[in-house]
Amino acid sequence: MIRNKVKDYSEFRILFLQPQPCVRTLKYAKALKHYFGKQITLCLGYTGYSLNRIYGNGDEYFDRIVHLNPIEIHNDIIDVIDDFKPMIVHCHNAPNTLTLSAIKVCENIPVVHDVHEVLSVHKSGFFSDDDETTMTKYCEEEKMANEQSDKRIYATEGIKDYIENRYSVDVDDDLVFYNYVSESLIPSHFKEKLSNRDGDIHIVYIGCVTSVVEDSHYDLREIFKDIADNQIHIHIYPTKNIITKSSHSYKKLDDTSEFIHLHKNLSRRKLLQEITRYDFGWAGLNRAENNKHLEIVLPNKVTEYIASGLPVLAFPHKTIKRFIEKNYVGFTFSNIDGLEFLLEKPEVSKMRENILLVRHQLTIEKQIPKLVNFYDTVLNN
Repeated sequence: MIRNKVKDYSEFRILFLQPQPCVRTLKYAKALKHYFGKQITLCLGYTGYSLNRIYGNGDEYFDRIVHLNPIEIHNDIIDVIDDFKPMIVHCHNAPNTLTLSAIKVCENIPVVHDVHEVLSVHKSGFFSDDDETTMTKYCEEEKMANEQSDKRIYATEGIKDYIENRYSVDVDDDLVFYNYVSESLIPSHFKEKLSNRDGDIHIVYIGCVTSVVEDSHYDLREIFKDIADNQIHIHIYPTKNIITKSSHSYKKLDDTSEFIHLHKNLSRRKLLQEITRYDFGWAGLNRAENNKHLEIVLPNKVTEYIASGLPVLAFPHKTIKRFIEKNYVGFTFSNIDGLEFLLEKPEVSKMRENILLVRHQLTIEKQIPKLVNFYDTVLNN
């Protein structure tokens, strides 16, 4: 392995910036602390809700946390940089506003732009009140954030290809880094399968659901209805309602069918243990408006299902399909009708055995040296 020059520093200081801190950022911080120990110091600046409020934990991995005022964002970031003195500013979207602010105020500090979401392909908008003017602004900000940042990180190869083809960026030293799961969250034992008791197929969905942003890729109501119509159970574990604001719609959906089950929000650790009770994990999203977006993303839930020993089910979204087939961890299909026959194939047992082997390779702790090597490149260019 290449020796990391960043290990030569007595203290490695990174400032993370993200409008709404997400689980990807949480996992970065946790893995970097595991890798560097006391040698690294992390600061998080954000404008939305805290990691603790959304996920039940995460704040503890940062040495300093600053809630930024959106109205005074430039001045607040200047104050944080002057006080914290980071060696790298690692910005996360979406949207791209904090990256642009960091670019404006950072003169001698490299700014890394981490592309979680490509907003130029979000036809339905990112927030419920997004209008055409806002969508145009997203595209302009996306261009500037990618072209003016010093280096970029992409959540998938699909996102990297899209940015490279659309904008004037030098991607030679850029990094593709998936949404890996934390090793400590991988269940050490599995609960008894519900299917062992009733003989039915039980699918689980974890993550964001919405009914607020019409035709959002997270508006999954019709998909869940179709699964239930095939007499397959779908169990839904949504993120906290303070973001999705959709509990009423999905509770109403739950009441319409004995095959739809809405569960309460759980901490990540409890959640990944709990979902071992089910047979498959669902990653098929709403293709009505945002199919271009779905072609290039790999949601956190994909590696989280694998961590819990579950084969992944998805529509043939290009990046998800490529990941599933490359690692032999699930099935993709275009139509839900007849899904039960696919899920009863003899090869499912062999696939589950493979998942138990690969799940410990698809962790952020196993992959974090790639990020450290990338930081090394950023600092030594």
